Order: sequence, then C-alpha cells, then structure tokens
Amino acid sequence: MVEHDRIALFIDLDNFVGSCLDDDLTIDLKGEIKKLTEHGRISIRRSFGDIMKLPMSHDKKQDLRQMLQANLVLHEDIPHYNKYKNTSDIRLAIEALSVAYTYPDINLFAVVANDRDFMPLFSKLKEIGKTVIGIGSTKDSVGELYKSACDLFYYHENLCATGLSAGMKALSGHPSDEESEVIQLLLETVEFNAANAKKTLGSVIAPAMRARKPDLDFKHYSFSTFKGLCEAAEKKGLILTEPHGGDLNISCNESIVRTTFLSEQKDDLKENNLIQVYKKFIQDVLKLKSEFPDQGKRMLIYKKMDELLGESPGGIPLKELSEEITKVLDLKNEEQPSVYKILYTLYRAQGFLAIRSDDNYNPTIQRSIMDHNEMEMNLIRGLVRLFKKDRSGYAFNPQQWSELFAGNTTYARVAKFVFNYE
Repeated sequence: MVEHDRIALFIDLDNFVGSCLDDDLTIDLKGEIKKLTEHGRISIRRSFGDIMKLPMSHDKKQDLRQMLQANLVLHEDIPHYNKYKNTSDIRLAIEALSVAYTYPDINLFAVVANDRDFMPLFSKLKEIGKTVIGIGSTKDSVGELYKSACDLFYYHENLCATGLSAGMKALSGHPSDEESEVIQLLLETVEFNAANAKKTLGSVIAPAMRARKPDLDFKHYSFSTFKGLCEAAEKKGLILTEPHGGDLNISCNESIVRTTFLSEQKDDLKENNLIQVYKKFIQDVLKLKSEFPDQGKRMLIYKKMDELLGESPGGIPLKELSEEITKVLDLKNEEQPSVYKILYTLYRAQGFLAIRSDDNYNPTIQRSIMDHNEMEMNLIRGLVRLFKKDRSGYAFNPQQWSELFAGNTTYARVAKFVFNYE
C-alpha cells in the first residue's frame, strides 16, 4: 500500500467568505481540496464560524452549508455574542494544536484565512516539526510577512473556477513582470548556492526557491514547470544547464546576468524627484481628478466622519458617508472620490465596525475602531502595499514617503517595514 502524507485542513469560514465577497470570488473550496490532494491525503477537514451572521441571503447560506458538506468539511457553528469576534480564530487555533499533538503522523497543516492573528499558530506548528500550507484570498490582500510564516502558500483566486480561467492568461503572450521576478529568483538562488559551496542541482534549487517564496507555483506561469523555467532562462542566455543523472546542474552565465539585471536609475527617480513620483502614483492608482488631501485635511475628514457616525446609530453606507463629509466640510465635488478612497482603504484595513452589503464597495459603516493616528498609519500601510505591487521597478525612500504624507519622517519606520515585509 502506498504511503501518503496526511493533511489537516482548517478553515476560518468568516474570513474566507468575507474575503470572497470583498474580492468577488467564488465561494467554493473545491480548488483548495484538489490542490491539497497533490500533497497527500486530507485526513481532517474542519471549519469554524457563524454562518447565521454572514451577510448573505438564506438561500446562499444553505448553498454554503451544502458546499461544505460536498467537500466533506465538518463545520462547527460558533455564534458571535458580541461585536469583537475572535472566538472562531481561537477555536481554530486550539483545534489545530490539539490535532498536532493527538495525531503525530499528520505532518501537513493547511489553514484557509487571511488573518495575521494565525501567525503564532504557524510558528508553533513549525516549531514541532509540522509543514504549514497557507491559503489566502488574493495576492493583493495577503502580506509578505503572513506568507513568509508558511512553508507553502496558495491563493484562492487561482484555485477557484474564475481564478483558474483568469490565471490561464499567463500562459500566452510576453513574459509578465511576475515571470521576470521568478527568473530573478532562480538566478539569485543559484548564485547563492554556488557562492556557499552548495549544490546547484534542480532538485535542490526548486525547493530553495519555494522556501524563499512560499506562494511560488510554476503552474501559473507560461513555463508551467521548474524545468520549463530553466529552459526559458537558458534561451535568454542567463543560465547554463547540463544533465546530471536524472537531474540538471545549473550555473549562471555571469557576464550576461550582470548586464541584464543591473538596475538603472531613471532620471525621474533621482532623490529630489521621488516625492513627485509618489504623488503621481497616488493620483494614478486611486484614479483621482484632484490632489490627494494633505494630513490636515485628512484629520478633518476623520473627525467629521466620527461626528456623523455618532449621530446615526444604525450606520451610514460608505458612499453616502463620503458624500456627507464632502458636503459638510465644504470640499469641492471632485474631492469626494478622494474622501471615499480614504475611507474604503481604512475599511479594508478593518478600521471600522461595518456591515457588508450586496455592493462590496458600499458597506454600511457603523463606527470607527481606531483612533485618528492609527487611521493615518493604516492608510499609509495600504498605499505602500499598492506602490510595492504596481511600481516594483521604482525606488522607494521611506523618509520621503513619510514627508509626503506627514510633512516629517514620523511614519518612515512603518513605511519601511511594510515595504520590506508585508
């Protein structure tokens, strides 16, 4: 009888469903189940959450229960008796550790969630010799630090039906920036191993690349396999390969690599112009017609927001709230999109107690759960993540980023941490 690795799968259902609704993804775990069976046999399947409190119709809640049943997932309903609901997270963590110690032969633990609160759980599981597989919503919604806490990482957008069809686009056309990043990762890994007298065989390099990039999955690129990646890099003249038994020995073509990947600073990225580059980025990425509000104006927005929410116990839809703030502060009509984008960024950073609606971009905001300084910090964090994703070839100076937002270097340390680790 063939021996398989045994896997325990745990799902934070509130987080999973909420992320799917926010990112307009299919609420189904079929793709996750299929991917995990590539690693072994799923022996335990558990989910935790309060289905009754999910912002869905009764019929869709029934569909959700049937989906869990069809995927053989045992669900534990955990009612939320207050507005601060961490009960499901704690229950999931306790169950995962219980399984880890009760079933020592289960060596792979998969967790479906985006919540960084699970990072201590991941650390403990790895400490006792378990392999952690993380599954998050989308590449945009998962931080680098959270991914790095896992041994392997997958995205629901790639695993669900709509995500798979979208992901197939990568199999045609010219190499994307992401593919160039993977080739760069290959070169760096080969060079590191060679410099430290380690083997540069494919069977060593591929796992080393995954260790440095837990969400690496060759199937989502045009080369589709590690061997295909090596062939693509060799065609570009970046590496040399030679057969070694049933494997490949890889070496870098140093003369070409140095000229190909030598970073060249553009004229508009000189130190004096960085703030202008950052300003233009914010205008472009948020699609704004007017200048992004300075810190003084943002503080007025937060203050007026709290006042309006205090007068409306039932909450205010986000779009309506941004319009009211614009009107009360006597801002120009073209500034309303800026107000909305600020509030929506804070909503995605979980800065509000809110109720989701059928329109994912217009939840009902009940009240804020951060002070105004925390709001500023989370706004900056969100925009740094966007910059890192959309302007990967541009220089990043945390001091100047902070100068742009606050007029001083108060937020430089936060910006640097987010850019490097999230």
